[in-house]
Amino acid sequence: MRLRSLAVSSALALPLALSALAATASASLAPALTPVGDDDPWLGQDPVTDALAELGPDFRAYNDHVVFLASPFLEGRLPGTRGMDIARDYVEHYLRQAGLDEAFEVDGVPGFRQPFALSGTSTLAGQGFSAPGGTDLIAGTDYTALSLGAGGTVTAPAVFVGYSIASGPGDSEYSSYAEDDDLSGRVAVMLRFEPMDGEGNSRWAEESRPWSARAGFARKVRDAARRGAAGIVIINPPGCADPRASQLSGFSMGGSAAEVPVIMLSTEAGEGVVKAMDPEGRSLMDLRKLADEGRSVVKLNGNMTLEAEVVREELMAQNVAGLLKGHGALANELIVVGAHMDHLGMGNFGSRDRESAGRELHPGADDNASGTAAVIMLAERMVREYAELPEGTPARSILFMAFDAEESGLNGAFHYVANPILPIEDHVLMLNFDMIGRITNKRLSVSGGGTGVGMAEWVQPFFDASPLEIVTSRRGGGGSDHMAFERNSVPVLFGIIADFHDDYHTPRDTVDKINRVDALLTIDLWQQIVSAMSTRDQRFEFTEAQAEPAEASAPQASRGDAKVRFGIMPGSYDEDAIGVLVGSVTPGGSADEGGIEDGDLMVRWNGVKIENVMGWMGMLASHEPGDVVRVGVKRGGDELTLDITLQAK
Repeated sequence: MRLRSLAVSSALALPLALSALAATASASLAPALTPVGDDDPWLGQDPVTDALAELGPDFRAYNDHVVFLASPFLEGRLPGTRGMDIARDYVEHYLRQAGLDEAFEVDGVPGFRQPFALSGTSTLAGQGFSAPGGTDLIAGTDYTALSLGAGGTVTAPAVFVGYSIASGPGDSEYSSYAEDDDLSGRVAVMLRFEPMDGEGNSRWAEESRPWSARAGFARKVRDAARRGAAGIVIINPPGCADPRASQLSGFSMGGSAAEVPVIMLSTEAGEGVVKAMDPEGRSLMDLRKLADEGRSVVKLNGNMTLEAEVVREELMAQNVAGLLKGHGALANELIVVGAHMDHLGMGNFGSRDRESAGRELHPGADDNASGTAAVIMLAERMVREYAELPEGTPARSILFMAFDAEESGLNGAFHYVANPILPIEDHVLMLNFDMIGRITNKRLSVSGGGTGVGMAEWVQPFFDASPLEIVTSRRGGGGSDHMAFERNSVPVLFGIIADFHDDYHTPRDTVDKINRVDALLTIDLWQQIVSAMSTRDQRFEFTEAQAEPAEASAPQASRGDAKVRFGIMPGSYDEDAIGVLVGSVTPGGSADEGGIEDGDLMVRWNGVKIENVMGWMGMLASHEPGDVVRVGVKRGGDELTLDITLQAK
């Protein structure tokens, strides 16, 4: 195999050097640790070195890749961060080293990168707040603007709206508002969290959470904005047991919930402002107690001025890919082996852990350092295999790709299918690795066999021969990069753990929990399929695989069609399972704010039976942001109906 020279970026040079040094040290330590005498208690074999040696070079290589990609050094691999830049450099380095060719051409220059623009990031360039009782407040200490709102300046009369909660849980008659409350042209002043007891704890606490979904920022802000608020002020409430009540949130809190400025005040700043503006001179605690009991809209005396200067910057992402060129008559047909390399950074969006979102690193070891490492290793294997093909053997070209910006909407994959290196009709198969690192009980889910005529039958012997138990689904299923290819009539196979874990999209998705042995078995399986497909005479004709027939009123579509986000991870993609089992709920999402809980079984959608998860995705795709849907769920022995307001994707 011909090795190429590589100019390593300065950002990547140090970690690669440290990795090489560690490998050299491990190799040199083994003989040094051999006992020099039976009576020496300090010298003996190193168990870690012995275990790695026994498991072989593939195990060590996979381990090295996953450990590096999920390390704190890579900052959670969020697009726009230095850590993501290093991840791209790392993947490119190993694709080059494997002997792959440049896959793309940008401005006439061949390369391994395919750049594309994301929607951009918002940064706070300036802010201001003034009001009676609050004219000398300090930005960042007494108040801060939040990305929940928009940029702009507003001066308007203020009105206190309690917790800005439209309705309480269950049969509760609680509401911060009367039906005809109109906030048009006013600044809505609200308290953080939700009604509290005398100890400062939530009156609506759930079994596994200290606060209900109604305590979330976005929902409260939207409820005020829908009533016409020209600006919004959120105050940390007094007497609250939650330690977060003593802190201002950071500017970046995910997407905007209202097109008006949103300012957050500390408890102390809020106390001075409220006491100065309340017609009766009441304290913030007096108004909190009023809000704890229900309707609490109080017009305040005087105006507030809110200022937020928000700068929107274009954010660039980059797919990274290398090409293994084919031979003969099949060389212009393409197989794609892919995995997304990005994750959530600090979890400012997409985190399932309410307490750590925006505060703790989300390393993404399983999601998807595990799949990215697999792409690198499979590339190395297939280069060696192609080098050994008999001369003149027709073989398809193979594109090994690490997609960027998957977590924010499959952006890298959709950009590629719109800008492919060969016509999309010449793509014969796409194989996707996403979360293969936490296989339990040898169970791997592989879906998509039904997307090619006869492909499910062709691939079954590979499944039967694998030491893994393969859980199959004919449809592509799942919310990952292969969906972009399936929507463009390319047959797909999607590999993912069959049994989801609760660490998904949390800081707990760490490298120590990775099942390296079964991940390697997954790579073995993919290699056998890719190898056979690379020289197979005939390609598979694409077909839209069908699950069990759904009711005519339930349109079929993929998550990629949806304009809205529901905010759950299904607990199963089994096409034979009726309804949608909720594996986990994303904090702050539509489902969370509407009262959906982990373990719920969603069975009806606006009165229509939910046949399975794919049928439900079609239902979701038919909606617009702001639509309210009635969702029937089974919880324990009860069936509940919840009204869910759908958020924009």
